[in-house]
Amino acid sequence: MWLRFVFTGCLLLLGSVLSSADGYKILFLVPFPGPSHWLMLKHFIRELTERQHQVTCITAFPFGEKLQNYDEILIDPPYPIRETFPVEGLFASSQKSDFVKLFMYWDLGFNTSRHGLESENVRQFIRRTDLEFDLIIAEQFFQESWLMFAHIYNAPIVTISTYGYSDFFDRIMGLQTPWSFVPHMVLSYEDDMNIFQRAYNVILSSFDSVYRRYKYLPQADQLAREVFGELAKEPDSLPSITELEQSISVILVNSHPILSIARPSIRGLVDIGGAHIRAPKPLPDDLRQFMDEARHGVIYFSLGAYMQSAVMPVEKRTAILRVFGTLEQRVVWKFEDEGLLRNDVPPNVLISKWAPQNDILAHPNTILFISHGGQFGTFEAMHHGVPVLFMPFFGDQHRNADRAIKQGFAQKMSFEALNEQNFKDNVRHLVENERYFVRAKEISKLFTDRLVKPMDEAIFWIEYTARHKGAAHLKSKSIRFNWFQYNSFDLVLILAALVLAMYLAVTKNESAVRRSSKNTRRAKPKRS
Repeated sequence: MWLRFVFTGCLLLLGSVLSSADGYKILFLVPFPGPSHWLMLKHFIRELTERQHQVTCITAFPFGEKLQNYDEILIDPPYPIRETFPVEGLFASSQKSDFVKLFMYWDLGFNTSRHGLESENVRQFIRRTDLEFDLIIAEQFFQESWLMFAHIYNAPIVTISTYGYSDFFDRIMGLQTPWSFVPHMVLSYEDDMNIFQRAYNVILSSFDSVYRRYKYLPQADQLAREVFGELAKEPDSLPSITELEQSISVILVNSHPILSIARPSIRGLVDIGGAHIRAPKPLPDDLRQFMDEARHGVIYFSLGAYMQSAVMPVEKRTAILRVFGTLEQRVVWKFEDEGLLRNDVPPNVLISKWAPQNDILAHPNTILFISHGGQFGTFEAMHHGVPVLFMPFFGDQHRNADRAIKQGFAQKMSFEALNEQNFKDNVRHLVENERYFVRAKEISKLFTDRLVKPMDEAIFWIEYTARHKGAAHLKSKSIRFNWFQYNSFDLVLILAALVLAMYLAVTKNESAVRRSSKNTRRAKPKRS
């Protein structure tokens, strides 16, 4: 009997080894210290390791559990994002200027990139000469200098955009974004912009493109050469960031047609919105009982992983709790500090430092989600068919809220202007109008009606790129064209020059003929 167990164990071990041998060695780059970004990208790491790929990840976050086929290089200490971008300031004043948003992305991207590359653990990793990788996966979030890892290891690149589309994704793949009907990523416009919106879109998009090309990318170039130059025999031979971007094989974009504008695309741009969403798991017993027994439904309130409720102003928190206490619905509030005294909390409100958001939204009694408007939570609400009350603060949150409102399953309010009366009015409006709930269920059907599950599609393209050692054929050769060539203005100039030359030649010939005729008449002899 024991021989049978030993034999079976050997077979399982051999199968594991053989399976692992078929996997790829993947370097996964997550230098941005955004907790919500990491929560999404963890799903890709788990999926890849379960498929027997060997993943090495550079990140500011420990995975939190032991995984087979997984190694991590920690950026330690992590970038102090909460000190440089304090939540208290966001509660006090919502970020609204579109140009401020752009500079926030550029500054955060460059500063977090430099911090990560200068981390001692990362520098030691860079100096190692015993490593080989079949593929580089990098988060596509303004950490372009990190693409130099692909050059160091001579490996193809797949990137994952956690926030949706940017115009420069198109340029990386050989497209030019048509600004006449595709609004900039920070704008909430539709694809039928009026003339004033189109004018503003062109101004903002042009500024973004010019600043990125002539200011931002040269900074990233300089940073990459400082960090990786010591590994190159000739530092000047290192490729530029523009060249590295153009070598990206596939960009997996956290986007879905329901919440994004229709835009031209190409094979290398793949929508994977909702890839992080998993089948719901059973809730903890106390939370399950609280929600199961909610005869009038449950409202879930969370401001995400970065905008923590625990640091909101006391007067806002008090107003919110008073409103919750007047409702017949039960409320689950993700509140990160246990210091909220029990006698301050109405009996219909459950306070939890941590909440399984996807599982809560999947519960049949959940009738409203009060959210800051992050991309991940918005997709989860759409997936499970739950109406949303948005309180956006920064980044893409205003855009997500505005587009959800246009789709008919949400409303939004300003946190700055929040008081007891307007908060109550907004909550009751969404709870008592069944049309929001009905529309949310319709959105759920549209969101989940797909040919392939988004995570399966993402993994296919990741493995496809590794399998073929790159996928340059997925993009257009027009990546080498400038804007003038792309729109064939060079041909227009050539044709105009030819027409002008022909016109001048004909004019010159006519002038010559007229002069000859005139001279002939003058030379004609007079009659005697």
